[in-house]
Order: sequence, then structure tokens, then C-alpha cells
Amino acid sequence: MTEITLEEPGSREAAQLAAMLCEDDVLRGDLGMGPDRKPTADSFLEHLAEWCASRRATTYAILADDVAVGTISISHRSPDGRSARVGYWMGSRHRRQGHCTRAFEAVLARAAAEGIRCVSATIAADNLPSRRLWERQGGVPSEVSEGRLRYELPVGSPAAPPP
Repeated sequence: MTEITLEEPGSREAAQLAAMLCEDDVLRGDLGMGPDRKPTADSFLEHLAEWCASRRATTYAILADDVAVGTISISHRSPDGRSARVGYWMGSRHRRQGHCTRAFEAVLARAAAEGIRCVSATIAADNLPSRRLWERQGGVPSEVSEGRLRYELPVGSPAAPPP
């Protein structure tokens, strides 16, 4: 089985992720990246640092046997630190291999270790892989707008109520 680990991106991971963002047309479409946006490793790290600072976030490279295959983030931490959002993206050729599921489980453990009690995400209703991921973990959807669903998931002890 492929080993999945999470690491804050350094220059090696940034180079792999930037190359993926330049070459993976499916991923680029999923992320809404225009044709003129082609990040370098340095610009990827710079953008990531700005994004994380503005959203109280930590982003991890998802590594499959030491190769960066996507990212996953804990972001928008509440002022009391008890709730946050989780978001992720995965290169198209690395999908449907269980990598995102294992990365999601690992980031839930990290969130729980931080004292976060509830995570959430807003997901397009037609994004069935993401919806299934949240639902397999016990997330329950509620409609927030046409075509968008909000998922919430308690983390940590099953007996602990969400905030």
C-alpha cells in the first residue's frame, strides 16, 4: 500500500505541485485556473504563504511515497480555535486511489490534536467524490445555496459535541 504523509510544502514539494498545476488540465479546470496562470515553485510558495496568513490556515502537501500528489488545508480557524474548514485538491492522475481519504483522516487527527472540535466545507452538489469523502466520515450535508452544500463533521472524541 502506498504510504501517505502530510508535510508543510518546502521547495521540493512546491516544485512538484507547481508542475502539476501547470500540466494537469483536469486539475486546472477544477480549480478554475486561467490559461495564463502557470506557477513556479517560488510563486506557489509565495501565494501559499499569503493565502495561509489571510485565512488562519495551515496547508500540507499530500505525499504518496514521498511524491507530492495534492494539498490539504485546515483554514478559517475560529477565534476560539474550536472550528475550522478543510479543503483539498488532488492531481487528476492520483485520484481514485484512496490518497485523499487517508490524507483527510490524517488532517482530522491533526485538527483534533489542535483542539478543533468541528470542521466544515462547502462543496458543489455535483462534486460526488468530495461529497462521498465527507459522508464516509460522518459528515451531513445541508443546502446553503443552489448547487452548493455545506458539510460539518465533529472531530476528536465521538462523545464530544461540536461547538
